[in-house]
Amino acid sequence: MVNLSDDLTPKKMRKNILNLAWPAALRMFLQSIVGIVDIMMVGSIGAHALATADVSNRFVFVTIGILSALTMGSTALVARYKGAKDSIKTDNIIIQSLLAGFILSIIVAVLGFIFAKDILNGMMILMDEVDPFILTEGNIYLKIVFTSMIFALPTLMINSILQGLGDMKTPLYIMVLTNIVNVLGNYLFIFGIGFLPQLGVTGAALGTGLGRLVGFLVAIYVLSSKRTVIKIHFDKVKWKLDWDIIKEILNIGVPASVEQLVRQGSQIIYTILVSGLGTITIASNALAMNINSLPMMIGFGFGLAATTLVGQSLGAGKEDLATEYGKQTTYITMIIMTIISIPMFIWVEPIIKLYTTNPEVISLSKPVVRMVITIQPIFAIYIVLVGALRGAGDTRFTMFTTMVGNWTGRLLSSLFFGYVLGLGLIGFWIGMMIDISSRALIVFYRFKSKKWQRIYDRKENISKKAA
Repeated sequence: MVNLSDDLTPKKMRKNILNLAWPAALRMFLQSIVGIVDIMMVGSIGAHALATADVSNRFVFVTIGILSALTMGSTALVARYKGAKDSIKTDNIIIQSLLAGFILSIIVAVLGFIFAKDILNGMMILMDEVDPFILTEGNIYLKIVFTSMIFALPTLMINSILQGLGDMKTPLYIMVLTNIVNVLGNYLFIFGIGFLPQLGVTGAALGTGLGRLVGFLVAIYVLSSKRTVIKIHFDKVKWKLDWDIIKEILNIGVPASVEQLVRQGSQIIYTILVSGLGTITIASNALAMNINSLPMMIGFGFGLAATTLVGQSLGAGKEDLATEYGKQTTYITMIIMTIISIPMFIWVEPIIKLYTTNPEVISLSKPVVRMVITIQPIFAIYIVLVGALRGAGDTRFTMFTTMVGNWTGRLLSSLFFGYVLGLGLIGFWIGMMIDISSRALIVFYRFKSKKWQRIYDRKENISKKAA
């Protein structure tokens, strides 16, 4: 449970933030490390394999982003009712979140498996000639990865519930075990050990699927265990959808999902545009994104902490405390992300060479990676304050901010710098920097206005009038 006492000093608050945030930040950081190791393994096969994994994963990331955003509704509401000490409402939110997660996972797995090849053809529409390696290997990759969504999405939902309750450590343990299995599975299946054949890109998909299966089994065990913060008697629960509660979750979750759809949708367009510049550019872009995710994932961990801190503070009726938790979390995250970025900027070339020995990829990605590392403090402001606004239920504002930023700031800037000025990949990343800087400024002023403090109260009043 988050410390919501009235005698909190800034020093005590920072201690509370770190106690809550470090498991989430470490979880996201380790997840990023695993992603880096995966890309290194795939990259060692060659640039075509690296491009295949990147193009295939773009659509997977869209799906995960949209559906994991729905978990924002669960996290925010669980935190809100936990702070208000309403155990009945908290239990109902948990049950309905789990049901929705299981149903959605099956739908996504089936649709993804059926339309895998069509997705890849759409991703490479601007290529003069579709790379047959990407099309063939990517089709198999997507079918396997989408099938594993049956295990991935319910696990995400369970983690979101735990986070809303203030338990950041258990999701960390689930993630650690999941990713250990993922890395070992990738190594075994990609390169082939003993009786196992060398499967390359397909092996990477199998490793991911195996990790998700193990994570799912552990999450189910946690859910049914009496030792966790989830104290529901599941044998007495009626497993039936309650549309009133689902609607309440969706009121917060849908705008967050639309935000992710817009963001990831623009990322697909972005990848399609990059694909038009060739396989080497795709590989370089994938490498740059992967490296820069390292400090950002720590930011996302603190953003999750901000969601819980703000949600529970507002649930307890302590608006000023919610504001101060948002500020202090932002300060800490900026400092940490800056510290991590300095050695990355200095040793950028040795880091890139861990992924690939291709001189063209190294030359193309080096200035991009170094350029984006310089704005990590701005990323910190944006990521944490968006997390704070989500904890308050202010997901519609962040949705509109993302829509405007991604589809005007990022894409139009990328087209101008990348194609019109002929800067290529660097031009696309200049567009990204313009986008994130603009959104950070907008979100900062939204948080400063404190309008988000009454968002949930207004939603409750509207619901009561409608009833």
